[in-house]
Amino acid sequence: MLTFLYFELRALFAHTFVWILVGLLAVLMWFAIYNGYKRVEAQKALIQEVKQSEKRFYEKNSLALDSIERGLRPAIPEPLWYTNPANPLPIGAFRGAGKYGVLPPAPFALVSTGQSDLFPFYSKVAIGSVNVSKDNEHFENPFHTATGQFDLVFVCVFILPLLIIATSYNILSAEYEQGTWQVLRAMPIDMRRWLAQKVLFRYAFFTALCSLLLGICLSLYAVPVGKTEMAWLLCGLAFYMAFWFAVGFGVNLWSRSSANNALILLGAWLLFAVVLPSTAHLLATYLYPVPSRVVYVNALRQAERKAEKEESKILDAFYAKNPQLTRKTNEAEKKWRDVWYERLAVMEYDQKLQQDIQESFAQKASAQRQFAQYFAYASPAILLQNHFNSIAQTDTQTYLKFQEQLKSYEKRWTAYFKEKFMQNKKLTAKDYSQFPSF
Repeated sequence: MLTFLYFELRALFAHTFVWILVGLLAVLMWFAIYNGYKRVEAQKALIQEVKQSEKRFYEKNSLALDSIERGLRPAIPEPLWYTNPANPLPIGAFRGAGKYGVLPPAPFALVSTGQSDLFPFYSKVAIGSVNVSKDNEHFENPFHTATGQFDLVFVCVFILPLLIIATSYNILSAEYEQGTWQVLRAMPIDMRRWLAQKVLFRYAFFTALCSLLLGICLSLYAVPVGKTEMAWLLCGLAFYMAFWFAVGFGVNLWSRSSANNALILLGAWLLFAVVLPSTAHLLATYLYPVPSRVVYVNALRQAERKAEKEESKILDAFYAKNPQLTRKTNEAEKKWRDVWYERLAVMEYDQKLQQDIQESFAQKASAQRQFAQYFAYASPAILLQNHFNSIAQTDTQTYLKFQEQLKSYEKRWTAYFKEKFMQNKKLTAKDYSQFPSF
C-alpha cells in the first residue's frame, strides 16, 4: 500500500500542471479570505463609528443634565424644550437620539459573504422607529450586490470542482489512450478496485491540501482555527469534494475517452453548480412570488396616508383612553406637549398598519425561502454554500433573527420614554445609565 501511495504521489507531481493547480488553489484561497477579512474589518469600523457617535450624544446630554442638577448651569427654558436633556422626548426620539442595535461579525464571517451584503447589520432605534434602510443604504456598492463577492465560498463551490475534474477526468481513459491498458489487464488486480484506490488517493490528497491551506490562510487573519466551527467547515468541504470525486469515478468507469470524460464532468459542474441553483431561484420566484420593493414601499405609504385620513378617529380614541388630558381643537392654543401627544397616538396607529403589511410580505418571503431550502438538497453546491453561511453566521436566519431583536428593542425603548413623557416625568442624570439596552 505504501508503495502504491509513493508511486501515485510521484506520478501526480511529475506533471507541471499539477504544481500550477496547487499554486493557483493556494493563491485563490488566500485572496478570497483576504477579501473576506477586508469586508469584516469594514463592518467592524462602521459599527465602531456609529457606536462612538451614539456615545458622544448621550455623554454630552448626560453631562449637561448633571451640570443643571448641580446648579452649575441654568435650566433650559420651556421654549427650548427640544434641547432639554431632562426631556424624555428629544432624548428618545430625535435630534440625534436613539441607540444602535448591531450584529457584529462572527469569528468565521470572513469565509462567506452570504446575505451580509443584502441585510443590515446595524440600525438606530428611536421612539417608534427602526431606521434600517436609512442607516445601511450607503454601505454596499450596488454592483457587488448584483454580482456577488469573491469569497471562500466562491472558490470552493465553483473553482475547486474544476481543479478536481482537471486531475481526475482521465485516470482510466489515459491508460487506454497510452496503450497500457492491456498490461494492466494482464496483472492480477481488480480494475474497479485499482481505479477506486487512485480516486481515493486524489481525494485524500485534495482534502489534506485544502485543510492545510485553509488552516494557514485563516491563521494569518487571527481566525480561531481550533474551534468547532473549523472542524465543521472542513467536514462540509470534505463531503463536497467526495461528491465530485465520486462523479469522476463513475464517469471513468463508464467512458474510455478522456475528451468525453472532460465534457461529461464539465456538464455535471454546470448542472450542479450553475443550472440547479439558478433553477431553484427561478422556481421559488415563480411559485412563491414576493411583490417588489416598489410595491412594498407604496403599501407603507398608503398606510401612512390612511393614518393621516383617520387622524380624527384616532385622536377621539386616544383622548377617550386618556381622560386626564384636555383636547384642544384650536391649533394656536396647542403647546408642544399637546402636539406630541397627538403625534405619538397617530404614530402608534401607523405602526400597527405597517406591521400588518410587513408580516404579510414576510410570510411570502418565508414561503419562498422554505421552498428554496427544500430544493437545495438537489444540489451539493447549494448545500455547501448554506453550510458555509451558517458557520460564518451570514445566513438569512441570522439576519432575520437580528431584525426581530431590533423590533423587540424598539418596543422596549419606545415604552420607556413614552411612559415618562405621558406621565410628565423628567429624566435625571442617573437615568442615562438605565436606558434600555440592546
